[in-house]
Amino acid sequence: MRHEARGLRAVPGLAAGVTGLVISAARVRSAARGKPAARGKLAARGKPAARGKLAARRHVARGKPAARGHVARGKPAARGHVARGKPAARGLLVALTTVAVATAVAWAAPQAGAAAGAARASGGAGAAAVVRVNQVGYTPRSTKVAFVMLPRAVRSVSFTVVGGRGVVFRGRSADDLGRWNVNYRAVYQLGFSALRRPGRYRVEIAGLPSAVSPPFRIAGAGALYHRLVLNAVRYFTSERDGGDVVSSVLDRKPANLTDRRAYVYADPRYDSNDNLLGKLTRIGGPVNVAGGWFDAGGGYEKFGYTASYADALMLIAARDFPGRYRTLLPEADFGLSWLRKLWNPAKKVLYIQVGIGNGNASNTIQGDYNFWFLPQREDRMNVRPGGSPGPSAYYVKYRPVFEAAPPGKPISPDLAGRFAADFALGAQLAAKTDPAGAAHLLSLARGVYAMAKTTNVGQIVTTYPYDYYPGTEWKSDMLWGAAEIALADEALGVPAWQVHNDLQVAATWAEAYLAQGHPAGGDTLNLYDNGAVAEAELLQAMRQAPFPPVIAPNALRSDLAAQLRVGEDWAKSDPFQLGTQLGQSDATPHAFGLYITNALYQRYGGSPAYRSFAQQQLNFALGANAWGSSFVVGAGSTFPHCMQSEIANLAGSLNGHGDIQLGATTDGPSSPANFAGLGTVTGMRACRAGRFRPFNSAVAGYEDNVVSWPSVEPADDYTAASLLAFAFAGAGDGAG
Repeated sequence: MRHEARGLRAVPGLAAGVTGLVISAARVRSAARGKPAARGKLAARGKPAARGKLAARRHVARGKPAARGHVARGKPAARGHVARGKPAARGLLVALTTVAVATAVAWAAPQAGAAAGAARASGGAGAAAVVRVNQVGYTPRSTKVAFVMLPRAVRSVSFTVVGGRGVVFRGRSADDLGRWNVNYRAVYQLGFSALRRPGRYRVEIAGLPSAVSPPFRIAGAGALYHRLVLNAVRYFTSERDGGDVVSSVLDRKPANLTDRRAYVYADPRYDSNDNLLGKLTRIGGPVNVAGGWFDAGGGYEKFGYTASYADALMLIAARDFPGRYRTLLPEADFGLSWLRKLWNPAKKVLYIQVGIGNGNASNTIQGDYNFWFLPQREDRMNVRPGGSPGPSAYYVKYRPVFEAAPPGKPISPDLAGRFAADFALGAQLAAKTDPAGAAHLLSLARGVYAMAKTTNVGQIVTTYPYDYYPGTEWKSDMLWGAAEIALADEALGVPAWQVHNDLQVAATWAEAYLAQGHPAGGDTLNLYDNGAVAEAELLQAMRQAPFPPVIAPNALRSDLAAQLRVGEDWAKSDPFQLGTQLGQSDATPHAFGLYITNALYQRYGGSPAYRSFAQQQLNFALGANAWGSSFVVGAGSTFPHCMQSEIANLAGSLNGHGDIQLGATTDGPSSPANFAGLGTVTGMRACRAGRFRPFNSAVAGYEDNVVSWPSVEPADDYTAASLLAFAFAGAGDGAG
């Protein structure tokens, strides 16, 4: 059933019990009113097995159950690990200092300006009131809400919006969304959607307790989000590997040049603690796998599983907003050039990983997570006997390459589908300027797609170890690949029968994906489920085709709506209306994914029913959350200063000013258990910012500390999702 059939929704903006006035010299206008969906107290929900738990990035399974969750940089307390994956039973790493945590979480404390006065929040009635807003801002016609956190419930909250010329809006709210934690037993939503005048503002709470929000803007979509897209591109530039780096970005130097002649190894084996078992066995090479992007901030491995997802989102943004972002297409092409190196069509072999994160338990084979340095240091390692660090680091300098499957054998469908989507997107972008090159890319897409193993699939292949990215869903990947191939057909003007055949393949996988459904508590668009983007691309391909649709467009639109309803269901348990499971899921990328989903839903004929919900997902990621922090570096006034990023930590500023890793997107709030036993490594610059502890709950916490990978490790898939969301927002798509 399409969401439109569910009846009228509330007018976006103000909840029941909220009133407001825009203060204008010309006239006084009433603010819109309306009641959002019922909300209760924050409640953790159980997650289906297919959904996966919090991503601890590569350091731990992005989806491992708590019983196996890792501690320090991703290794689980339940499995006895300490910092960066080495077992306590074997002793500490020589270069490791363990940070003991007496309670479940050693929370750092709100960044200066994030929540003035919150340092006094020692509990209950003594907590200082704080106001949370989207620190980037709101477009004139969007739903505008802020939140005030109070130590106890009150009859109503009076507030004003103040600009350079004084008060421009007055409002009152009696909309208590429920208790947050022991310090903040009431959260009130403050609506000011009727305020449309461009300017720079703050929300102020009068009386006792009083509070003032961080500054924000009301401005056009381009003014708010154009810079954030370019910042996201810059993040990828800062994460480049190989010789083609940009020195003006965080003083990057060529790195891992040994990847130009890398050797292929048999699939590695790992124990239940993700320690490497046995030796690595060379089976081929050399191959040139230089280039690409590092997967995430805390390590220098490169994974086809994440890179193919991230680059596809960037290529879509470059295609759909041509010429708007000068650096976007060149950076997306950089990523595509590396993915092309991974697929050898002559041998029908796909390489999917360069480097190892974890070595063995005895440290006779070390992995990337044993070290903390700038990437160019890997080329300078002396791995000879008697050298420093010696032979145990051989595979850190001479990084192993792993295959998706032996040459000529079927490839895991998630990888086949994603790589096909990348190559076909490249073909679409090159069709007008380089038809021959585009045709070659389309042939690469067809070739890798044809190798997909779609029967008796079993556990899909993602990374080694699988725990790093334990994906399970793959039908959306097959749909995505087929849809992009059909769009490339159309861009290149292939015969209509070929377009029709490829669309039929896409329709087959669309039906398979639809059959899986989206039950309450399920997953939505993110690294592990690409269905929303894939469905939208099929809708576009059918729009352009010269024949009737191969599958009912309404079925695809309805499925996009179903995914948004999953997010709405999650939001009912959170005063800040996050559309995913707080604490146990990757908060920030899911929030951006839901914004993207709504933008696509509306682009292809869906109603505006979810616009306010989608806007709040953007708001959450940009500061309208319990901690009052944006989770995107450079977006807003409070954002991560102390990321678990080797490049940012060693080459950048640690105070949020100057040379920082702009655009980096982090996970944000995470389960308290993930913060136990975090550790530091020799070479890491100590860094802790802010005071967020008063805002942590039993369900989720946040800290800005270099050791805190659960909160502040940036990653390619996170940042690509923010990039596409900001591109849609900058065009005015999906905003509510």
